[in-house]
Amino acid sequence: MFLNQVLAVAGLASGWMLWWGLAAAIPVLLHYLYRRRQKTIRWAAIGLLMQVVEREARRIRLEQLLLLLLRTLILVVLAIALARPYWRSDDDSQPASGARPPVCWIVAIDVSYSMGYRVDNESRLQVAQQRAMRIVESAQDGDAFALIALGQPPQALVAGPSFDRQAMLGELGRLAPHDAGCDLHRGLQLVADLAQRAVESLPPSTQVRVLLLSDLGSDHWQAVIDGEAAKPFEQLNKAHSVEIESLAEERIANCAVTELRSAAVRTVVGQPLQLEATVRNFGAEAVAQLPVQWVIDGNTVASQRVDIAAGEQQVLQYEHLPTAAGPSVVAVALPADRLPADNSRRQVIEVRQRQEVLFVEQQTGDARLLKLSLAPREPASPDPIDNTLSVFELSASELQNWPVVVLVDLASLDRASLSRLENYVRQGGAVVCLLGPRTLPSVWNESPDGSGLLGFRLLEPAVQDNWSIDPRDYASPIVAPFAGYPDSGLLTTPIFRFWKIQPRQPLPPAWSVDLATQQQDALIVRHGLGAGTVISVLSAPSAAAVDGETWNAMASWPSFVPLMQRLVQVATDTSTAGQTLLAGQPLVGRMPLAAATPPADGSPPTITVTTPDGAEVRLDVGERQAAGGTPWAFLQTQHSGVYWVRSSPASQPQPYAVNVDGSESGLQSLGVDQLPKFAPPLVRVSEAPETLQQGVESSPWLSRLWLLALGGLLICESWLAWLLGRRVG
Repeated sequence: MFLNQVLAVAGLASGWMLWWGLAAAIPVLLHYLYRRRQKTIRWAAIGLLMQVVEREARRIRLEQLLLLLLRTLILVVLAIALARPYWRSDDDSQPASGARPPVCWIVAIDVSYSMGYRVDNESRLQVAQQRAMRIVESAQDGDAFALIALGQPPQALVAGPSFDRQAMLGELGRLAPHDAGCDLHRGLQLVADLAQRAVESLPPSTQVRVLLLSDLGSDHWQAVIDGEAAKPFEQLNKAHSVEIESLAEERIANCAVTELRSAAVRTVVGQPLQLEATVRNFGAEAVAQLPVQWVIDGNTVASQRVDIAAGEQQVLQYEHLPTAAGPSVVAVALPADRLPADNSRRQVIEVRQRQEVLFVEQQTGDARLLKLSLAPREPASPDPIDNTLSVFELSASELQNWPVVVLVDLASLDRASLSRLENYVRQGGAVVCLLGPRTLPSVWNESPDGSGLLGFRLLEPAVQDNWSIDPRDYASPIVAPFAGYPDSGLLTTPIFRFWKIQPRQPLPPAWSVDLATQQQDALIVRHGLGAGTVISVLSAPSAAAVDGETWNAMASWPSFVPLMQRLVQVATDTSTAGQTLLAGQPLVGRMPLAAATPPADGSPPTITVTTPDGAEVRLDVGERQAAGGTPWAFLQTQHSGVYWVRSSPASQPQPYAVNVDGSESGLQSLGVDQLPKFAPPLVRVSEAPETLQQGVESSPWLSRLWLLALGGLLICESWLAWLLGRRVG
């Protein structure tokens, strides 16, 4: 019973060192291998003397066995001392005052941009770094480490278990907040993988302790309660000792630019562009006279001051008049506050010298009315339409040079041209299909690759009637400008016939019915195809009857001009949406064929990306592709700002605006007590770094006791060996 009690509270920090105890067999083997071999010769005269010798031999044999026992004990005690024995405490079975077993520290630190929130000139991330550094600096010899940055995506900075303490401290010192948020689901899976690796590669006595340092932002951590991270969180808690520390403050103060919108992302020189920004106060106190700056291409062009009540927002407007063609970066900025990452927002605007639309017509003059609807109001302005093609020239044209292609009621369209149009849209282009009396269903219903450019099948024309229009609550950006203007003519536009359709199943991406009849038959539909968009008007406007048949009177109605302009504008905006994105989303594009030509030295063509901090990254784009250029992608967009992409040294760099998604600006955090708890072990809340280090620093009195016993045995063995040797001598 006493032995069981002793074993219950005893432990070994390095139990594998007990294998050295097998060395205790060496003295025994040597004793029996090198015993003196005697040859017995009987001699009667020596009999009396032998009796005396036998009595002396028994005494010597006992002394030799005692010496052997001492030497064996020395090796056994040495092995026990090397194993670092300790006593377990009564409450948690951890070493109370003796040396503890080695620990593998897996430190996971949240690096989402809310961790950049500063209090007293110190960010939450800096506090987390200091917590982790204290753990590493106070760890004892034999402890291992691993470090994970919980970002988007999560990254193992020290893919331990590593025994290099300086490397761990160096990576901790280099941590910086990212603007791409936090993928907690994948982060917890990565923590679990490293913990399992530690269990498999380290000695069995090693404890694995997981330390999670975060502000517990509800936008990420809610997923461990009722989202996809719940199961990995439960499994991690049940398998290992998990300690969580929240770095969030009770009261926060933060103002952020949550939205920046423009009436169009592609405009022309001299055409006013309406900009709108939303600024919100997430703090508990009102903010007075907050300066808001409008910045165009790095230059401050206007400034406003606003008062925002606690928890409220203000919508600001500014009218920008572009004066030069080319890409332009529009931004709204606030002065630096406790959370700088969300103090600005940017958007890329493409400014053209004139409206560039390619019209494809069946007969000469079919596109004349559409050209007039897009013409600027000033007669002295240049012709906004750059070119018009016949349907028979479509298969040989370079569509990538045009942001929008308008197909005007085409009757004959070969498969090569249709395939070319689909490829153009998938690469980010926009096509407006005007379908009318010339349209043949057999042309459109069979796509070369089976996907279909239109996203639907043409069934049959509706019966001739005077069809009423339903604007569908003006929810579509195409008809939204007509909201509040019932006399604009949109609702009274005469529609006599249109194509009835059957959408493909499943519905194409971003499928939308923008305008319909009162019977809910579609008149204008819009959907995504690859990186581009397709807008279909199911009753094509025309100036005269076709084959004696008139489908509508749109061209003579007051709503015709604004409706056609919005059609082209929405299509244009969609085709350039990829230049304004959120942190963590990849920059994608295509290198033009001319730029993708390999240099004379045979090296592959490259794309140069300049990041917001000024660093240049070169991307190999691979083999040249003939269809619209060579695709490329840049994935390292963890930081917000403007990225500049250059396809060749002589080309003009193209800007990409990367913003934070704004979900963390509210700084709403969960309490640790709101997280699910599992047993055993339970989630422990670390109030201070000292709590995390319980059991780390202890008095190694038990190991010293065994070392003292070892010293005593060595002294006894030396004295006995000296005594026996002197007696023999």
